[in-house]
Amino acid sequence: MIKLRNINKTYKTSTGPLKALDAVSVDIAAGRIFGFIGLSGAGKSTLLRCVNLLERPDEGQVLIEGEDFTSLPYGELLKRRRKIGMIFQHYNLLSNSTVYDNVAFPLVVARLPRTEVRDRVKRSLDTVDLPEKAGDYPAKLSGGQKQRVAIARAIAMNPKILLCDEPTSALDPHTTSVVLQYLKRVNEDLGITIVLVTHEMEAAKMICDSVSVLERGRLVETFDMTDETFAPQSDIAKHLFGNGAGI
Repeated sequence: MIKLRNINKTYKTSTGPLKALDAVSVDIAAGRIFGFIGLSGAGKSTLLRCVNLLERPDEGQVLIEGEDFTSLPYGELLKRRRKIGMIFQHYNLLSNSTVYDNVAFPLVVARLPRTEVRDRVKRSLDTVDLPEKAGDYPAKLSGGQKQRVAIARAIAMNPKILLCDEPTSALDPHTTSVVLQYLKRVNEDLGITIVLVTHEMEAAKMICDSVSVLERGRLVETFDMTDETFAPQSDIAKHLFGNGAGI
């Protein structure tokens, strides 16, 4: 479904050019939960943002369902992005709007009929088990509830893909587990392909079908999380997974 081909990205900094991504290529199958893991600064979030071209690569192709997003005119790219949801570490909720209005916001912007907005908001809040919070404001919610609202807002647009940028790194271990289970539900019940960026190995182990390890902008290893006999080969993967212990 998603094919990244030879993705390169360099930033200009005060100390000179910084190679954030170096010839990264990876395939992500439809209906899967795919993780990008690595230490801080490995290029994970930059690569994730290249999928919907919030970051435009200097070189390479982003192919989604066979269509090259890097070649689309801006107006067409905006239309395609409606089928790619995104959630972030810090929720990005509107503090002066209710939970209902936060979830409804992208639907209203898309000018959907009011009855359809209402139906989609209800369905989305039901999916994350928060229908009773529709009239509350974000300040009254826990961190886990805020992230569940962010998930509801993302799935309200009926996306085919959901990009998750460190969605649990601000949460405690128990709440992390709860949020990850809701992402798993979204994947299984709605058939949404999920791409997850995390530095938390337990999060990757809990829900990812496949994982790619990034180090200093390069993809060093990709493996199937369901293969219990797998042993990391690269030094960085051995470090991340605990000195080479099998998954």
